[in-house]
Amino acid sequence: MELDRIILISAFLSVVWWTSTEVQGQVTVSPEQTTTKVYLSKPSISASPDQGVLYQGESISLQCKITEQSPGLEYDLFKDSVSIRSQRDQSTFTLSVSVSDSGKYSCVAKKGQTTSEKSDPWALTVKEPPTPKVIKTFTWEEVFVGEKGTLKCENPDKTSGWIYTWFKNSAQISGENKEDLSIQALKPEDNVRYICQTELQNRPQTIRKSTEYSLTVKEPPTPKVIKTFTWEEVFVGEKVTLKCENPDKTSVWIYTWFKNSAQISGENKEDLSIQALKPEDNVRYICQTELQNRPQTIRKSTEYSLTVKEPPTPKVIKTFTWEEVFVGEKVTLKCENPDKTSGWIYTWFKNSAQISGENKEDLSIQALKPEDNVRYICQTELQNRPQTIRKSTEYSLTVKEPPVPQVTQTSGWKQAFPGEKVTLKCENPDKTSGWIYTWLRNSAQIPGENKDVLSIQTLKPTDDGRYICQTELPSRKQTIRKSTEYSLTVYAAEPTLLLSQDPPVQVIYTGEQVTLTCGVQEPSSDWEYHWYLGQDKSKTLNSDTKKSGYTILSAQTQHTGTYSCNVKRGGLQFPSPSSHTLTVKEPPVPQVTQTSGWKQAFPGEKVTLKCVNPDKTSGWIYTWFRNSAQIPGENKDVLSIQTLKPTDDGRYICQTELQNRKQTIRKSTEYSLTVYAAEPTLLLSQDPPVQVIYTGEQVTLTCGVQEPSSDWEYHWYLGQDKSKTLNSDTKKSGYTILSAQTQHTGTYSCNVKRGGLQFPSPSSHTLTVKEPPVPKVTQTSGWKQAFPGEKVTLKCENPDKTSGWIYTWFRNGTEMSGENKDVLSIQALKPEDSGRYICQTELQNRKQTIRKSTEYSLTVYAAEPTLLLSQTPPVQVIYTGEQVTLTCGVQESSSDWEYHWYLGQDKSKTLNIDTKKSGYTILSAQTQHTGTYSCNVKRGGIRFSSPFSHTLTVKDPPQPKVNRSVEWDSVFTDEKITLICDTPEKSVDWKYTWLKNSQKIQSDDKTNVNRTVLSILSVVSAHQGSYTCETELPNRPRSKASSTGFKLSVQARSPSALSLETRWSDIMSVDSLTLKCEVNEEMEWNYTWFKDGVFEQTTTEGTYSVKATEETFKSEYKCRGNRTERPHYSSFSEGFKANNIVLKRKILLSISGCVICFIALLIIGCIVLRLTRKSTGKMEVVKEDLFISMNSSKTKTSSPLEEYLTENGSPLDMEELDESAVALNEDLPTSADLEKESKETGFTSFKVEKSPLRKRNGSQPPKEKDENGALLKKSEPSSEDQIKGNDENGALLKKSEPSSEDQIKGED
Repeated sequence: MELDRIILISAFLSVVWWTSTEVQGQVTVSPEQTTTKVYLSKPSISASPDQGVLYQGESISLQCKITEQSPGLEYDLFKDSVSIRSQRDQSTFTLSVSVSDSGKYSCVAKKGQTTSEKSDPWALTVKEPPTPKVIKTFTWEEVFVGEKGTLKCENPDKTSGWIYTWFKNSAQISGENKEDLSIQALKPEDNVRYICQTELQNRPQTIRKSTEYSLTVKEPPTPKVIKTFTWEEVFVGEKVTLKCENPDKTSVWIYTWFKNSAQISGENKEDLSIQALKPEDNVRYICQTELQNRPQTIRKSTEYSLTVKEPPTPKVIKTFTWEEVFVGEKVTLKCENPDKTSGWIYTWFKNSAQISGENKEDLSIQALKPEDNVRYICQTELQNRPQTIRKSTEYSLTVKEPPVPQVTQTSGWKQAFPGEKVTLKCENPDKTSGWIYTWLRNSAQIPGENKDVLSIQTLKPTDDGRYICQTELPSRKQTIRKSTEYSLTVYAAEPTLLLSQDPPVQVIYTGEQVTLTCGVQEPSSDWEYHWYLGQDKSKTLNSDTKKSGYTILSAQTQHTGTYSCNVKRGGLQFPSPSSHTLTVKEPPVPQVTQTSGWKQAFPGEKVTLKCVNPDKTSGWIYTWFRNSAQIPGENKDVLSIQTLKPTDDGRYICQTELQNRKQTIRKSTEYSLTVYAAEPTLLLSQDPPVQVIYTGEQVTLTCGVQEPSSDWEYHWYLGQDKSKTLNSDTKKSGYTILSAQTQHTGTYSCNVKRGGLQFPSPSSHTLTVKEPPVPKVTQTSGWKQAFPGEKVTLKCENPDKTSGWIYTWFRNGTEMSGENKDVLSIQALKPEDSGRYICQTELQNRKQTIRKSTEYSLTVYAAEPTLLLSQTPPVQVIYTGEQVTLTCGVQESSSDWEYHWYLGQDKSKTLNIDTKKSGYTILSAQTQHTGTYSCNVKRGGIRFSSPFSHTLTVKDPPQPKVNRSVEWDSVFTDEKITLICDTPEKSVDWKYTWLKNSQKIQSDDKTNVNRTVLSILSVVSAHQGSYTCETELPNRPRSKASSTGFKLSVQARSPSALSLETRWSDIMSVDSLTLKCEVNEEMEWNYTWFKDGVFEQTTTEGTYSVKATEETFKSEYKCRGNRTERPHYSSFSEGFKANNIVLKRKILLSISGCVICFIALLIIGCIVLRLTRKSTGKMEVVKEDLFISMNSSKTKTSSPLEEYLTENGSPLDMEELDESAVALNEDLPTSADLEKESKETGFTSFKVEKSPLRKRNGSQPPKEKDENGALLKKSEPSSEDQIKGNDENGALLKKSEPSSEDQIKGED
């Protein structure tokens, strides 16, 4: 039995090896032929080293990075948009930079005809390395021993990363690599030179050294206290100064003073001033010197002792008993000193000013004067000891001048009349009591009058005189004072009144001023004057009775009458004994008359003028004026000019006047006399006065004398012929042509005649007759297509540029009223202004000149311009970064508009700068640009607002989202999954791009890309990865957005293995075969069985029995696991054909039987030989290979099994390759392995290997069938699915493997 098994295994292994080599030799792999469309993404530029600033001489590498990495890429490097270098397959540019290389760098990638977008610029700054400078951080130039000094290496470049190196006398200072160099406890040997060096790490090109810095180190100086005064002791209150003498004369030292070893607060100067010494200042003093914030410079002086005393204070006392004295008296003051020792010096002060020469204890003041009324002080002092000076308190001495009285009159008048009352008062400046008053009149004392008031109730003439009053204090003769004289006049009788008139004439003429004066003959004052007219004394004429005169500013005739005056004072009234008569009249007005000659005359004629005066009285003075200038020598009432000259021309006036009475002057009205400078000037004129007369018009030629005159005869001539007068009536100056024609054109002349004299015209007049001009309408402002409210100006162009034309305008054949100028200005157009315009020209009152222009069409639209707002691109949403242009168009045909764009309600600021352009462009839209935009158009100062607005919506591009058609993230092979690119914007214009692991996905036999939907029809492991979708609107690259990645995980289906359960020994004896289906997963499975691709049945158990018939043996069986939960099914098992197994086993059994018989015979033969041969002899054993071995297989020796297999085809049907494939990584036995086993054991065994099924890449998945027996569809293998075997190395199968059922692996 064991031998039989060995034989069968060897034979079967040989067959398997042969079969595998045959099948492998038939399978070939054809690589996919794919064509990839070139797409280059926008590159980015990076720098190494990525420094903010590079320095002269350094190198930098600029790398142009791009997502696509493929051979043949060409890279261009730009500096400031100018290409500077290009290289292929090398994205890194290396530059050695200088200052001129500063700029903005960018790059592009190229492949073939495709050029990427230019990268964002990368700014490079190149500078010269900065040179450092050693500076001190302290303010002084030298330092002292023991101090700490810090030097700073000042680097102009303030960026970080600099390395600092310090040198002392050219030798590097170890360990000092910071910006600051700190020198602790300076010594004299530190008095050296320092240098610092700066360098950026690993950048030797940046090394720079500073110039040398010298440091000076000294010993601090020791101070000494000295006094600035000569004595050893001082008095309290004195000021002394101690000086801290410092050998170092610099000004930055801080001084500290100590009193009895305690520091004196606030004393930090060189000098110590002790103000107002006190006894406790009698102490020891020390000074200390120090430089600010430099404690190592502190030094103290030795002690200095000071002695202090208190000086005595004097006092001023008086030697008299009163407090004040009068001018002229004598007084003595005394300076009392508590210190009775000698040697004191006395000084007296008067009002704080020293009294010269007074240096004794007593001060005697002789004959006091007002200036002695002051404050006195005495001072004591020891010689040359100003600190001993003490002053007494002030003593005030009052010295007064005796008061001088003054006589004043409290009632009455200084010039008085008998019976009036007068009161005099003696005014004393000193209001104290005790004064004695004395009155004197004419130097004689008035007895009984000793009071300050002298009252005279009734004046008499004897009271007239000079009055004086005197004041005096009892027993004080120095106080006597007299007033100045006061004169009082008392007249002998009542006042005398005098009436007068100014001017003193008999008749006053109206307009003259006259003053009536009422005067008191005696000198006096304070009178009231009352004027009366006629007998009526009830009403005073003058309102101001304080004035003696009554003035009539402009006398009129009603002022004529008798005037009287009364005077009044102090209740007494004095009437005038006489009156005054006043006469007022109007002055006469003269008149000039001409008694001979003409008012308009010529030189040589005679003229007589007369001045007629209505007042025939004598005494009048006559004056003649010509042109407002007086004519000398003419003072009579008649002016006679015998022979006129041109200078006699002018305006004549005569004036009458009474001597010295200007108000009587009257002038006549002007009388104009014209005397021409020469003979009469003839003026030829034309009516109408135009240069051109148009045919059919009437024209009159007038011959006028330029100078106003009369009585002329007029004679008209045409051309040079003077023999015939054109005009029949010579009394008329004009010659009229009733209907002018072109033949009337010519030169006309005229002569005039008067008084027998004839005056020819020195010039002629040319008459021109033409046809009337035809006008033309032009537009000077506004537009031919206009809108209501706009202004339009039409001009009627007339070939005749002369003035005087009348213009008439017609619209649509109807005359426009009120429009009679050459310019038709319509300030505010209305729709009815639209039409055909004609202008007509006509000279005023010259109907024959009427002509009309051709029509001019003006279009006025019915309403304001229709504004059309549009947007480019015309989309509902603009995405950030996109350029958008808003356009404001006028629908009606028009031009010359200004366009004003506004955002929101704010109309104060126009968005667009160039208002001549209708569009407003936002180069890079942002979300803040979202809003309502409106547009106004403006033309000719008129603004039209759009009733509509345009809403601009700017958003960030919508980010798509990948949604899946199933709820799980992990799928199994052969399953179908659909990914949906869901974007918030549902526009049909979106372009969708699907990417797997950042690579674009194209549709193939397993993958279907349909815009938003990515369908994976049959999932394989290669579909595992991160899926993203990109959305982009056509021609709108800024709308591009990517979704977040969706990770798809692919799991292999559970493998199914189909095996034969029927034992080998039972195959030939039983009528059925039992197949077993195993799924390598710990799950509960049902099993579906297929026969030749057709569903057979489903079992809950893993076994399936088939009848052992010839048909059954030729059929192929497969199985698959099924379940109600995912995964719903496993992979298909390898196909199994019972016919192959049965045939192989039959052949092997036959061979085995032969072999057994042969072995039996061999054994019998051996026994016979053994028995027949001698026991000592040797028997040779011939070993033969009775089995089909690997060696025979390699030599291709035919065997019955091989012939059978060849005749019946490969045991592996190629159709099975499409339905179930071997896993790519499964190890398969090779011919080398089988040969090795054969050599090692001498036998080969065969074993059916069950490999897990994997779905072959690129094959279509079989359609599932339910348990009722749905058919499995088979697919033909393609050249791409066949595998090329490799006998030498046993390489892994690619894409699809043949069924492993017929592969045999030899084993021990």
